Amino acid sequence: MSSSKKIIWEAYEHNHKERSPDWYWITGIVAVAGAILSIYFSNTLFAIIILLSAFTAILQGHAAPRLSKFEINRKGVRIDEIMYPYSVLESFCVIDEEVNDRIIIKSKKTFLPFIILPFNSLYTNAEEIREYLLEYLDEDELEEPFGQKLMEMIGF
Repeated sequence: MSSSKKIIWEAYEHNHKERSPDWYWITGIVAVAGAILSIYFSNTLFAIIILLSAFTAILQGHAAPRLSKFEINRKGVRIDEIMYPYSVLESFCVIDEEVNDRIIIKSKKTFLPFIILPFNSLYTNAEEIREYLLEYLDEDELEEPFGQKLMEMIGF
């Protein structure tokens, strides 16, 4: 395979899940209960953080996912306008599942240890991506971070 080739695709940031009114009620009730407990234990700042977080979660839960453009080229990996050169990346893992195809890339950055790129194997060949990335990065058994799995479990 030639290193001058690019692999480009578009995918949504995440799988959008319709939320029932119950989801919004539960989120609000849990947030208000947490804020009341926080105030009871004299931690007003934490109560404000809980309420702001719940408000943000409700807004995010209502918003449709954004369509992003992904590119793998000889310089690195690009997500929309953000470029991650291979010099800041360590390894990768291509996960080809029926519903949730994704590439997990381990970064050398402390605050961004994993970069997860969704793709659809109907339109983008997982083996082609794997072979291309092998020219620049090591392949490793990587799993999604616990926080990412937790967010998917609660509906994000």
